[in-house]
Amino acid sequence: MTTPPVTLTIAGSDSGGGAGIQADLKTFAALGTFGTCVITAVTSQNTREVKDVFPMPSSVVGLQLATVLEDFPVRAVKVGMLAGAEIAATVAAKARAGELPNLVLDPVLMASTGRRLGIASAVERLLPHATVITPNTEEASALLGWEVSTPTDMAGAAAQLAAHGAKCVVITGGDLGGDESVDAMWTARGVRFLKAPRVQTRNTHGTGCTFSAAIAARLAHGYSIEDSIDFAKRYVRAALVSAQEWQLGTGYGPINHFIRGQDYAT
Repeated sequence: MTTPPVTLTIAGSDSGGGAGIQADLKTFAALGTFGTCVITAVTSQNTREVKDVFPMPSSVVGLQLATVLEDFPVRAVKVGMLAGAEIAATVAAKARAGELPNLVLDPVLMASTGRRLGIASAVERLLPHATVITPNTEEASALLGWEVSTPTDMAGAAAQLAAHGAKCVVITGGDLGGDESVDAMWTARGVRFLKAPRVQTRNTHGTGCTFSAAIAARLAHGYSIEDSIDFAKRYVRAALVSAQEWQLGTGYGPINHFIRGQDYAT
């Protein structure tokens, strides 16, 4: 068998298994890459709530990161919850040195249950080094200091965040209302809206993590940025549809990462 490309996730652990490191590694495996990981925090959470967050010491994060990079030929990196400024500085130093290729930054600031998980100032350290940034509207609002609440806002926010240096910015609109799920994607050619019918389900935990991890996996396979983003949106929607009727937990349930390829290939 052909050796799979290596992907790396730098994120927090979700004890409920639906988001964070767990969602990323499931996505990496489902999309044919070999996933490695650096854990920035351990959370005690389920589908209803995040009970507590335990950040890793920055030295532990740095040692995990150095150990993975010295041995594995990492081709794409997804960064999620950073859990503090010192951890962000550790990761940013590796990015600045060119050791984190195809960096996809998902600026995790809030869990779907409402618990705050990160701070905007930590995320800002990584913005200049990102290939793709994938904030939702709430995260974009926190990063920019003004409310992002409409597709027009999303387009403007994507362009404003791109000024920090990322090649591409996608503001995801899954949390907005309406019959369609609308994302705004900024590239050097301008803004394009990505639209799909909204899936009516309570099982949405980990969609942001999965979206960014899917982009990283496709980049690791050598696909272009825009192709990777289009693919990731199809993949997440198929994962939502597949788990639409699942009854796992009593809150925001997980999505199905291991769906058949024909369900999202086109």
